Amino acid sequence: MPISEMPSVSVIIPVGAFDTTLTAQLMALADQDFGDDFQVVLADNSGSGELRQYLETCDLPVGFSTVYVDASEAKGAAHARNRGADAATGELLAFCDSDDVVHRDWLSTLARMATHYDLVGTAVETSSLNGERALSWTPSLAPEHQGGNSFRPFAIGASMACRAEVYHALGGMNNEFAASQDVEFSWRAQLAGHSFSFDHEPKVSYRLRDRLGPLLRQSYRAGYGTTKLVGEYRRHGCPPLSIRLVLLRWGVLILRNPLLPTSITKLSRGHWLRALYIRVGELRAGIHYRAFGW
Repeated sequence: MPISEMPSVSVIIPVGAFDTTLTAQLMALADQDFGDDFQVVLADNSGSGELRQYLETCDLPVGFSTVYVDASEAKGAAHARNRGADAATGELLAFCDSDDVVHRDWLSTLARMATHYDLVGTAVETSSLNGERALSWTPSLAPEHQGGNSFRPFAIGASMACRAEVYHALGGMNNEFAASQDVEFSWRAQLAGHSFSFDHEPKVSYRLRDRLGPLLRQSYRAGYGTTKLVGEYRRHGCPPLSIRLVLLRWGVLILRNPLLPTSITKLSRGHWLRALYIRVGELRAGIHYRAFGW
C-alpha cells in the first residue's frame, strides 16, 4: 500500500566503468530542491578501485555525503542496484545512472508520487547533454510516448523509485536480463499487485552513446533483452512479437542501407548500424525464447 507521508529516501547509483561524468550527477543531486536529507549510495560494479579513490578525493558540497558499496562480485546493473538497495536505509529507493544529470525537482517529484504509488518513474530528455552525432545515431522517443508498450507500462531505470519494502519483497531486479531489467521489474511489480505511476514530464537529462563501439554493444543487448522479456512473459499475457513486423523491419533496413545516399535513406550510418544490431539481437532472442508469433 502507498504511504501517506513523505518517505525517507536513499538514492542508488549503479556505477560500471568509472567516468568523470559522475561529478555532474553528484552535483545535481546536491542541488535538489527536496526538503529533507537523503542518502546517496554508489554501488561499484567495476571492482577497479577508481570509484572509491574518486570519492575519497572529490570535492563535494558541505553536508553532502555518499555511501560506497562494493558490488563487483557479479557484473550487471541489476546486481549493482540490488547491492545498493541492500545497503540503503531509506523507506523509498530512488534510482538514477552515473552518467546522466537529474533535474532539480527530480527527487521531490518521485517522492511526492511515491506517497500514492508503490513504483514510480518519469520521462527523460536527451537534448541537453548530447551532441549532433549522438542525437543522429539514437533518435529518442517523445516524453509522452515513454514508459509504455503493448503489455504494461514501465519505469525507466535512469529515473525511477520504489518503496524499499516492495523492492525487497520482489527480490529486486533480475540480473539474468542484460537489458530491460527496469521493464522486467516494472512488469513483475504490477503483476504482483503493486501500484504504478509514470510522470511524462522529463526529470532527467539522459546521456546517449557517442562512440560507435559502445553504442552497438548497447543496441545488441537492447534488442536481445527486450525480445527475451517478451518471450519470458508470454505466459503472463504479453503479446508475442509479430513476425510480420520483424520482416518489415528487416525490409526497411535493407532498403535504407548505407550504400545509398543519406539524402535518400534519411538515416545516418550510426543510426542504421544501431538499428541493425538491435534487429540481430531481436532475432536471436526471438528464436531462442520463442517470442515471435503471427
